[in-house]
Amino acid sequence: MWPSLPLLGGTLWLAGVLAGQQPVVRPPSLSELVARVRSDSNDASLHYQLAMAYWDRKEWDDAERSLRTAVLVAPSYADAHLALGVLPMRRGEGYWKKRMKKDGEEKVKAELLESSSHYRRAFLLNPLVDLRPLAEFDESEGGVSRVGREIVIYAIPWWSRELARGGNDFREGHYQKAFERLDALAHDQRFGGQDVEVAGPVLWFHGLAAAHIGHFDAAVRDFAILTGRSVRVEQDEAARLGAVPLVSNDFRYILATMLYLSGRYDEAVPTFRRVLELDLGVYVAHVQLARMAEEQGHMEEALQERRLAADVNQDDPDLLVELGVSLLKAGRTREAEAPLAEAARLNPRDARVPYLQGLTADALHDPGTAREAYTRFLAIAPSKFSTQRNEVQERLASPP
Repeated sequence: MWPSLPLLGGTLWLAGVLAGQQPVVRPPSLSELVARVRSDSNDASLHYQLAMAYWDRKEWDDAERSLRTAVLVAPSYADAHLALGVLPMRRGEGYWKKRMKKDGEEKVKAELLESSSHYRRAFLLNPLVDLRPLAEFDESEGGVSRVGREIVIYAIPWWSRELARGGNDFREGHYQKAFERLDALAHDQRFGGQDVEVAGPVLWFHGLAAAHIGHFDAAVRDFAILTGRSVRVEQDEAARLGAVPLVSNDFRYILATMLYLSGRYDEAVPTFRRVLELDLGVYVAHVQLARMAEEQGHMEEALQERRLAADVNQDDPDLLVELGVSLLKAGRTREAEAPLAEAARLNPRDARVPYLQGLTADALHDPGTAREAYTRFLAIAPSKFSTQRNEVQERLASPP
């Protein structure tokens, strides 16, 4: 039995199911976090906590720097990707006007496009991503703006204020409260009493809140509607989900994930297959299929899906780590060496890799390689790996 490892980034994303049901623990002070990051620089979650501390202080440059370090250490860290996707909105209109004058329109457009890719990637990596960065919604009912010489009075949809309140519940991790508020809104008679008439943004956040508290059947219903609706209006930019940079196949993937989490494997599998038929680039569908296959004991099928995912996205070290772990679980120890070596090359800061390489070398009766890998592990492992550090130190102290 291969030992489990602490969560690094979004790799063990199902931990989000439990995280969504627990009260959010506020981070330590900023100065304490800075000190922790300096002494524990390979812990992506610490970089994320530091980013959120800067976020609370509206120190956006420092927040962005910490978030980018988090995804450098852990490329599949969905929480950090979502924060990077939302950050441009937090900077405000004034910031982007100044940037436009300084750097030009094309550079600004490129940065905003990059932020959209982070947003999309976050929900593909983990539909149960931490939603706290989405908070600070505007709860106003309208406003006044100037267009040229004209003064324009505008009103937002009647449901926007309550939607904003539900979204702001995310800030403290109050997913149950958010769901109750959004559920009442989704059933408001002004929508005609039918799910299909509910506004897209309401369905989006209602479905996310439902998933975070384990109401997967409600989430399935929401994302099924969003998928069908998005297919119908794919060519109509104005009819899409506002600022949510996802397309119909992305909603289909999230729907498949909700089916998976609700235990409806017989529906989830063909839905993931359909996602891949429409876009082979959605490699995370292979990852989900691999997880389901492993849970059912179908290791050869799982390995095939792991390899397909790694083939599609060859620069992602996390996919190679997961392939290596699956090979070890399947008893194909020698075959695990190559993907783990490539993962080490792509991300030398990932402490899981030398640990797994050491275990692999031990299993292959290669003490020299094992010692080298374990020594590397001790040099880079963050403190959250305390159990593995103690184990490795005992192995190194034992005679060969």
